[in-house]
Amino acid sequence: MSVLIAVDKFKGSLSQTQISEIVTSFLNTIGIKSTSIPFADGGDGSIAALVSLGWQRRTVVVTGPLNNAHEAAYAVSADGKTVALEIAELCGIKYLNGRTDPWNASSSAVGQAIRIINPSQYKELLICVGGSASVDGGVGMLQALEIDVLDDKNQAILGGLKGLIQLRNLDFSVVSDIHKHNFGDCKIIVLSDTENPLLGRKGAVFAFGKQKGLNLFNRIRAEFAMLRWYQLCRRNLANLKFNAAGTGSAGGIGFVLHAFFGAQIVSGAEYFLRQSNVRERLKSSTLLITGEGQIDKTTLSGKGPYPLLKLAKEFSLPAVLICGGIENSTLKRLKQDFSIAGVISLENSGLEKSLLMSDASQVLKQELARNYSKEWK
Repeated sequence: MSVLIAVDKFKGSLSQTQISEIVTSFLNTIGIKSTSIPFADGGDGSIAALVSLGWQRRTVVVTGPLNNAHEAAYAVSADGKTVALEIAELCGIKYLNGRTDPWNASSSAVGQAIRIINPSQYKELLICVGGSASVDGGVGMLQALEIDVLDDKNQAILGGLKGLIQLRNLDFSVVSDIHKHNFGDCKIIVLSDTENPLLGRKGAVFAFGKQKGLNLFNRIRAEFAMLRWYQLCRRNLANLKFNAAGTGSAGGIGFVLHAFFGAQIVSGAEYFLRQSNVRERLKSSTLLITGEGQIDKTTLSGKGPYPLLKLAKEFSLPAVLICGGIENSTLKRLKQDFSIAGVISLENSGLEKSLLMSDASQVLKQELARNYSKEWK
């Protein structure tokens, strides 16, 4: 038996490397050979995954979502031709220390990083857009790139969602020059961990606003602001589609990168699958172990393990899901679509969430031992 381990992190408790090591160690004790590969989906942990694949880790100092300076990691490919940024590293929700502040959280750190690393000296720029703290439509990034974004009195708007609600105008005349100055001929690729569009029920606001701190009333307010932002862009930029896949990523950052700078939006998970040569590895495997911290309805939109499960299905391979928690409705759907041989969920231990987070490694070891089935073989 040969097992391929390709897991994403358990956010806030276990890194991808820690999970892989625990699973590998357990399989070794029962005499099963395994191989683990770096995996990410465009969310937080993407830079670490690239470094595991041989990229060079570098750092840049930016101000985070609430204007607090910090050091953020980015990566450069071994051949020096491609540079990669990660939204979660630059202005991610992790910098809010367990709180949410959508009204003030800004994407300005993305623009700051772009100006510092100078993508025009590279052939390709990857921007991994998961794990953001903001719902500002990507406007903060434009402000940091020195594009004037104005309210109804032609004054500069505030940062965050407050600013998006104020926004009435923008100096579109400088966009071409800003593009040429910062990006040159560099190709921009957005690695998205979601296929969500900018607007609508599955858009940036309604799909992710709640987890970023917006109640229903304020999600409606934010959606109207996002719609007005889209309409302003559509009047001034060519060939925009509000429902383009991935434009709702990172609170609208994906939309701005696509609309203003011609970025191509692709599945982050599928990009990493290609980089890790997963297809070839699956050909020589008899079982896939994959998962992420929380498996829920967003998983079905292409996040985390979903693309891996699709590939495993091509080769008629069973899969074991490993996670912090899993929604019953999502598990039911996954069992309908794929061959799920088992589920290892930390929540099944019955412990409180605080204990799961603080002692996740020990709980994972216990759940592996308790739930292992010879049927995996």
